[in-house]
Amino acid sequence: MSLINKLQVLHNKNAISMHVPGHKNNTIGKLSDVVKANHDLTEIPGLDDLHEPVEVLNELNSMLAEKSPGYTAQAMVNGTTNGIICSIYAVSEMVGHYYIIGDAHKSVYHGVSLVNADYTVIDLNEIYDINPENSCVIFTSPDYTGSLIKGISEYVDYVRRNKGISIIDAAHGAHLSVTENFKESLLSSGADVVIESYHKMLPALTMASVLFTKEDNLHQRIMHYINQFETSSPSYLVLASIEYAQQFYNSYDDRLFFEKRAELIQHLKKSGIDAAEQDDPAKLILNAPDGAFNLERSLRKSGIYSEMVTDEGVLWCLPLWHEGDSYPFTELLERIENLTAADEEEGTFINTDILEGRICVENIVPYPPGVPLVLKGNMITRDVIKRIKHCQVNHVKIEGIQYNIHYYMNEAEK
Repeated sequence: MSLINKLQVLHNKNAISMHVPGHKNNTIGKLSDVVKANHDLTEIPGLDDLHEPVEVLNELNSMLAEKSPGYTAQAMVNGTTNGIICSIYAVSEMVGHYYIIGDAHKSVYHGVSLVNADYTVIDLNEIYDINPENSCVIFTSPDYTGSLIKGISEYVDYVRRNKGISIIDAAHGAHLSVTENFKESLLSSGADVVIESYHKMLPALTMASVLFTKEDNLHQRIMHYINQFETSSPSYLVLASIEYAQQFYNSYDDRLFFEKRAELIQHLKKSGIDAAEQDDPAKLILNAPDGAFNLERSLRKSGIYSEMVTDEGVLWCLPLWHEGDSYPFTELLERIENLTAADEEEGTFINTDILEGRICVENIVPYPPGVPLVLKGNMITRDVIKRIKHCQVNHVKIEGIQYNIHYYMNEAEK
């Protein structure tokens, strides 16, 4: 089946989105009123240049910067991954070491690998044991499931006082501070660099992202690399969607969101599904007596598509419900009420036994969430092989396995 046909099949099934992007199958916001195929233009006179904006795109960046005075903003069309890698490149000219806090996205490891940097992965509770001078400390907050680093401003201040640089991967936090009932935006931390994916929870097209920097000198350094790594033909549709998402953010009223959220949680509980609230009120982790993987299959059978499933539960990214949205909320409740068990599905198995005891030559990454299970250079242990097989049984995609297998098969043939 072709991609176009596959997308149409999903549309015809009236699939209900509990995953990113934030427009939820074009039911949140009015994105389709703004993003139209005949607006897919290029840098003709009057439409400015994203790499050196001085006109309308400069106005867009200025509007984005109003989100947090003191920051310079840059709209990006290559996603937060692009912003992270470009930021790591830029600060590599200023620091000699990187500290990566906790579970970081694969793009962080790609960045430090590309600049051939020395780095150390540490737990958050170890941060006061390090000397950040001449170093860059990379935080992830919120994480994929909506957990926030509490007191992050104090950690950022510690890094700054000790002459270090702080970067926050806030890909999952563009909607924070949308009202006072949501947790504070990571921009309130005062970090040197904060990168947000507007498409994840706001009504914007996938790859819509914004880079925020504190100091002009650092901003110019990062722009030097953005101009090299970001496409030279940026999508004006993605850029327009960023502008629309910011307008949506600026005028958002959360009354309906919290009303429907409470009703949804109550409905889930009546159906025997536990809904664990997270730091981010727009994230829920679901569980049921039959386990998370069976629950996800049952939801999918009913046309409800989730963001992620792990042993810990099924992750839902809630819509930012609002007056006039077209999200099928009543239909969602009915489908939850009528859930039935899904048939077992056969996993896709790749024989990974050849990798046991080998050194990983390419990061092994379950996706989602995109946090490496094994980093390049580390041993692939028996426990890792068991976890990989468990993922395969439950249809969790694992990146990097094929590369490692091919590498060692080629080595064996030499």
